[in-house]
Amino acid sequence: MKVKLLLTISIGLFLTACGNQQQQRDGQAIYYQSCVSCHERGHGGAPMRGDTKAWQERMEKGQAVLFRNLKDGYNTMPAKGACFDCSDKELELVLDYLINK
Repeated sequence: MKVKLLLTISIGLFLTACGNQQQQRDGQAIYYQSCVSCHERGHGGAPMRGDTKAWQERMEKGQAVLFRNLKDGYNTMPAKGACFDCSDKELELVLDYLINK
């Protein structure tokens, strides 16, 4: 009886953990998922995270331009920075993370 109850509870927990719910991602999580390989090393001319001079030059164009470049792609950066499943809100979060770090 106890084994059957334990098995039932275990299966229930397993199925709950395997749910189809998408986890909420913040800017930092998205950055480390999709952006880190270029923006940590400056590949393809990507402004490096924390390089305030490089980001200030880009900010002078306005945040709307930066967002459009992120969404549509710019030079060697692919559209959405290769985060193809990112929503516009998530792209805003990652842009904010990059600008403010």
